[in-house]
Amino acid sequence: MATEPRGIVGRSTFGPGERLMAVFRASGRDPTQEITRLRHMLDKFLQHCWDEGNKEVAARCCTDATDWYWTILEKVLNQESKRPGTRASSILGFDLIQRLLVACSLEIAVTLNRLPCDFPELLQILQLSSYDFLKAVMLVFRAAGNVPRAGAGHLLHIEQKVLENLVWASESPLWEDVRANEGRLPSCLQVMRPSQLEDPVEADQRVDPATAGGSLCAKLCGSSEQLSSQSAENPTKSIRPFARRVYALMAGRLRELCTALDLGAELRLKIWTCFEHSLVHCTFLMADRHLDQLLMCATYITAKITQKEIPFKSIMKHYSSLPRTRTSVYKDVLITGGVMEDFTTVNRNRSGAVLTPDTPSARYPDTRQQERGNIIHFYNNVYMKKLKPFAQRFAPNFKGDTPPLSPYPREKTASTRKQRLPGHHSIFISRLNTEIQSLGKPAISYVISRSPRHLLCEINNMIRMGGPPGTPGHAPSADTQGEEEEEGEEEEGEDGPSAKRICLDDESAWHRRLRDVVNDRVVVKRKQVELHSSCSTSQI
Repeated sequence: MATEPRGIVGRSTFGPGERLMAVFRASGRDPTQEITRLRHMLDKFLQHCWDEGNKEVAARCCTDATDWYWTILEKVLNQESKRPGTRASSILGFDLIQRLLVACSLEIAVTLNRLPCDFPELLQILQLSSYDFLKAVMLVFRAAGNVPRAGAGHLLHIEQKVLENLVWASESPLWEDVRANEGRLPSCLQVMRPSQLEDPVEADQRVDPATAGGSLCAKLCGSSEQLSSQSAENPTKSIRPFARRVYALMAGRLRELCTALDLGAELRLKIWTCFEHSLVHCTFLMADRHLDQLLMCATYITAKITQKEIPFKSIMKHYSSLPRTRTSVYKDVLITGGVMEDFTTVNRNRSGAVLTPDTPSARYPDTRQQERGNIIHFYNNVYMKKLKPFAQRFAPNFKGDTPPLSPYPREKTASTRKQRLPGHHSIFISRLNTEIQSLGKPAISYVISRSPRHLLCEINNMIRMGGPPGTPGHAPSADTQGEEEEEGEEEEGEDGPSAKRICLDDESAWHRRLRDVVNDRVVVKRKQVELHSSCSTSQI
């Protein structure tokens, strides 16, 4: 078994555990290549110019990242090997995937150890792109369910940051996949499954069956032959999961914005159709820009065309009130002078330099002077020229055919999966689901705002005493002790003592004594109250 990361069961040696070694042997591979790659990447991380006070923390991050890498790799291999057409040897042979898993492991370790290293600084150190890093995040979430909450939350935040902005840098490998897909991003209908859409779609319009099922590694990075030979047999395979995540993220963002602006569902669908059109047919507009910039522009132009004018300042005001948004998104927008003024040409002048595609190209020196301004300036000088002909088709007095509304991704429902709290106790938290079967005795189930108070007291006592209810070390609360004894007496009938009474009889001497102490304290407290009451009566 691959050793779990530090904080779960302890530290590990540098190499893989026994179970992972068995996978290597079954695949006819020696882990030397993986160990060498891991050492090389960790050395590069340590050679970064860390402050003197952070060098020790950086070394600890490398130790933890090593544990995380072997743990995640084992889980990925187990998960993906269950899928048809996927072999462990093929996954182990994907150098890009292995490097991404190391980077993801380091990012988790950096977060948990609180090393000052803002994303995407780690990717710049390891010379990886944010577009590729997204693939590792998807693999980790799918295969490794034991990532601590802080680490998982950090990866989710990174995913959002990459999807919104970083991945759209003009040097990003994303644009190669876009060009391979006829120069456009796939539409929402092409990548979302029917169950992920609010409205049903016709069978011939649904997601391409070739993209459904199969290995996630193959979906994200293509087949083993593609990665090993760098061929372009099916270059659009990895862009579809990416597009699906973009649409899911932005559907939620538009839903929040429309709620803040008090816009109805019909107008929301028209805004969504205009926004999707800009991503599919004017994809180059996203180069070195932010998804929310196109979303706000789509909101303004659609409302204006449909005669429900909303001041742009109102859109910006309500946008800034949404969670996880920044005012710089609408205050600092690329107007002209970008590397990709025309999508058909790309700046190849830096082909000999080491690029970090996840950093906006504005940070790189360029021969052209960039013009930047606020989002209203961008709308008037760039966006409206490209999107007005399409948006006008939604006008009430438009004589031609109104474009069909694009399908809208369904809102995600909260997971009903139980989450175990850290510690040695078997305590789980989950959303209320009446269909979920009981955990079985002697488990206690407490429903917030529904269950009686004594159940929560029992759970607290169970934590304090270090054992489940009904076992040595668990003492009932003083509030419920009398109730339980009375219920036990009522249940005793002709057939002998009840099950509750039997449990009490089987208690250990220590448990009985502890219960007696609690009862004695209750009796003493009651006598003190009675004595105080009688004294008060005498004084009257």
